[in-house]
Amino acid sequence: MSERLLDYLTGELRPEERAAFEADPARVAEAERLRPIVTQLESLEREEWDPPQAPALVLPVVPEPEPEPEPAPRRRRRVLTLRPMVAAGLALLLLAIGVGAGRLLGDGGGPDRGRVLALDPVQPAGGAAHGTATILGRAGGRARFVVRGLKPSANGGFYELWLMNSADDLVSLGSFRVPASGEAAVTVPLPADPDAFAALDISAEPADGNPAHSARSVLRAPLKPS
Repeated sequence: MSERLLDYLTGELRPEERAAFEADPARVAEAERLRPIVTQLESLEREEWDPPQAPALVLPVVPEPEPEPEPAPRRRRRVLTLRPMVAAGLALLLLAIGVGAGRLLGDGGGPDRGRVLALDPVQPAGGAAHGTATILGRAGGRARFVVRGLKPSANGGFYELWLMNSADDLVSLGSFRVPASGEAAVTVPLPADPDAFAALDISAEPADGNPAHSARSVLRAPLKPS
């Protein structure tokens, strides 16, 4: 992975550098292929990025098993700022799991058809857009989204996928861009149990670096009976 691609994924490019990067459709497509992996890494606690200190040439001590920790409370998506050593580690990680990334972004296949939900437009931003969401499993599973009729992404903007109860209780599943055709298909991991949320939501997000929901939902599907 090039340093420029990594900087693009982590939002560290200056405006003029970002514009130059996005002038190459092939590089943008590669970045979008890897973006959900970065989204997963954003959910890690900061301490998990810091390698433990260990004396040189000393074999690691195997710790006693510890009780499984309580699930961490849901929190809103954070902007991930990577230190140089961590950024290099991420680059190596993404190179090492290239095959896995392809599987993550594939359509999943297999006999499990999952739970299929209709994505209906949220007005006024939704217009004539529509689509479907397929839930495969719970926390640790995945979800497939197919959308049509969305406005093409422009000026660095993108669309974001959410598990949502309210504007203050939601979890980001990842982001994607829509080409001129207005159609897109994306598969993302589920970091939380969908049954704990009221709806799946897709929002239109500007390229302003703010990880919060823009309040401009375009598509939504209820997860619980109304």
